[in-house]
Amino acid sequence: MKPLSLADIESISEYEARRDITRRRIIALKKQRRVTLGPRVSLVFENWDTMKFQVQEMCRIEHIADPRLVQQEIDVYNDLLPEGRAVGATLLIELVQTDDMPAILRDLSGLEETVYLRFGSQEIHAEAELGRSTEEKTSTVHYLTFRFTPEDPRELAQAAEVVLALEHPNYRHHAVLAKETVAGLVQDLLTQ
Repeated sequence: MKPLSLADIESISEYEARRDITRRRIIALKKQRRVTLGPRVSLVFENWDTMKFQVQEMCRIEHIADPRLVQQEIDVYNDLLPEGRAVGATLLIELVQTDDMPAILRDLSGLEETVYLRFGSQEIHAEAELGRSTEEKTSTVHYLTFRFTPEDPRELAQAAEVVLALEHPNYRHHAVLAKETVAGLVQDLLTQ
């Protein structure tokens, strides 16, 4: 996926002028790219547009206008855009205040290592960003990469069913991806 550059990021005032329209578009895009896995986990397949939105929002919230500081934000988010024929995703463990958070995060340690995408004859194991789980607990946010072969996008597009699976000993759930989610992934892979 093409990395973000400084030229891609609008000034805060330019972004503010279009923010409502952009925000609605990205919310709709993320909605079609979000997959719910059981009662506690969701995953959002990210792309260039969702990452650009994150950079724009961070610059807006933090009042970052200095090009060097904007570039630092870009660098952080570019690390989440995988290179080559791959798709990045954000996995979120959803908790509420009444949950026993320490116990849940301990029980779900290593969850990010058990995510798979299955279609046709393929099973793609997600690669997780290192350092977000220990034996004592896991983070509520994980960044994953799904790497594809050159043939996979065609098979993905033609698959009768695409399944996202989580196979952790304490949390086993799967979901069939919506056709529009699959179409977005195929588009991401074909534009790389």
